This record gives sequence, structure tokens and C-alpha cells, in this order.
Amino acid sequence: MKKLRITVFADPVCTWCWGSVPVLRALEYRLGKNVEIEYVMCGMIEDIRSFVNRRLQIGGDTALSNRNMMKAWLEASVVHGMPVQEHGFHLFSDAHPSTFPQNIAYVAAKLCCADEGGDLARANRYLRRVQQATALEAMQTSRVEILADLAAVEGFDPEEFAQTMDSDAAKKAFADDRERARLFDVKEFPTFLLEYSGRESVLRGYTTYNAFVKEILALGGGEISARLFRQSGSGDDCHAPTIKNVKSFVQHYKIVFPVEIATAFSLVRRSGRSAVNIESYEQLPDIVDELLKSGEIGMAPVGNSFKLFDLKEPANTSRERMNELHHAW
Repeated sequence: MKKLRITVFADPVCTWCWGSVPVLRALEYRLGKNVEIEYVMCGMIEDIRSFVNRRLQIGGDTALSNRNMMKAWLEASVVHGMPVQEHGFHLFSDAHPSTFPQNIAYVAAKLCCADEGGDLARANRYLRRVQQATALEAMQTSRVEILADLAAVEGFDPEEFAQTMDSDAAKKAFADDRERARLFDVKEFPTFLLEYSGRESVLRGYTTYNAFVKEILALGGGEISARLFRQSGSGDDCHAPTIKNVKSFVQHYKIVFPVEIATAFSLVRRSGRSAVNIESYEQLPDIVDELLKSGEIGMAPVGNSFKLFDLKEPANTSRERMNELHHAW
């Protein structure tokens, strides 16, 4: 199978981009090395004080924008399933009114990775760290020092990372990303460009896993097997929702949320249920119970949901890990 390339036009602060993480992770889990995912940073909000979203009443006053943005995020979370933390949320202030720093930080991570041989997966892990710190840990991720500390959690040198963020190369790369988004007429976040064997397709806005699969199979022209996406009852199938497979999934990604397990293993969501809840998905409550009994997987509440994590790895939040690193320094 040739490699499927997915380019995601996004902003780290966009809740629907955060909500698309389970879909992209499920595709990564299913396709493995046959898929490559890269993000293009679009810069959603240059200055919240001049930004206008009348429908959600976001823009102008920073305190009001914070409250209304979190209200919108909580409503979106019910749909996309990725957890958010309402308590302590204060993303915008007069001193930090933009989402551009978070965008530039991902660009800087890619530049740092290019200097180390081009490990795009590492830059993507850093992006998830920024998204999680923003949505789930109520950190003011528009601050360069926090972005540099989050980079340290992923193994980057924080001082060099901050310097890279401030470099002409990072500013140019971000400007190039925004120009590319303009050329693709990106008006919805996220927007996805799918490329396979010289063919391409564009999906605009939040897209479900099933819609993604349908588009990928059509794009593949029969070269991509539906078997890769179909839930199987076979215990030998690594895509089947067995205790062994789900445990392996959690241990591979270290920290996951209920919707990520449900999406990766095609668990059916019960009608009318919130996507953030374990009980919303068929089979998932029993699977989680068995995982906890194994003694290898732990669970803890986070925001309006739960996280499952590998007990062999630290279950720390980004903030706790940053504190540990500061003590080590």
C-alpha cells in the first residue's frame, strides 16, 4: 500500500481541531506507517480584542471571551468527546490576546525536528501537548515561557525552543502556512487535505471517522482495503476491541480518553449520549473494568471526562511534568 498523506489545516486552540484528534489517532492506529499526518497552522485569532464572532459572542472583552469560549467548548465536547476543563480557564488577557504563539510553537517544533532528522511525529506529539494544556489543563498557552516548558516535556531544549520561536525562520514558516491555507480557501477549522497516489480530496470542518473512511476508500480507488477500517470479531485481529488490543493501544499512547478508544475500535455510541462518557459506548464500560482489573492500566478524572493511562508510565499532567523538569534543572 502506498502512503496516505493527511494535511490538517488547524489552530491549536480550535476545539474542533482538538475534537478531531481521536479520528486522526484512529487512522494512525489502523494504517500505521502507511499514513503521514502533518499540520498547517492557520492562526485563528490574531487579537481577541478585534476578533468578532457574534453567534458565540466571542471577541472584544477578554474576560467575556474566555467565558463564552469555554461555554462553546463544553457544548462541542458533548459532540466530539475530547474532554475540556472549565475551572481556571483564562486563555486570553490584554497581555496575551492572540493564538498566534501556539501556532508558531508548532512551526518551531517542526523546525527543531528538521534539525534532528525530520521526526514529524515528535512535532505532532508536541502539538497534542499544547492542545491538552490549553483545553484540559487551563494553561495560558499563549505565553512563550509556557510553550517552551511544554517543549521541554517533549525533550526539546526550552531556551533553544524559545529562540527558534522568535526566529525569522519560524515567522516565515508560519506566514507560509497561512498563505497555503489562503490558497486552499480554508475558512473552517479543521480542514483536511487527503493525498494518495497522485489523487487528492478535501474535507472541510469537523469530520467523523466514518466519513473519513468513506473518503479514504474512494480516494484509494480499491488500493486501500476496507478491512483496515472494519471492526472484526476475530481475537487475532489487532483492530478487534479485545482487552489485549485495547490495553496495547493505551500502553502505546500512554494517555488516552474514552472517545479515543471508542473511535479506534469502532465502538457504537448509544443514541443521545454525550461523547465524553464511558457509558455512552457499547462494550466500553466492560472493557474499562477489565483493564483496571489487570493492574496495568489506571484511570483518573480529567475535566468533564476521564483519562486512562499506562501505570508503567507517569500519569502526570503537563503542568506536573513541567514542575518536575524545573526541579531537575
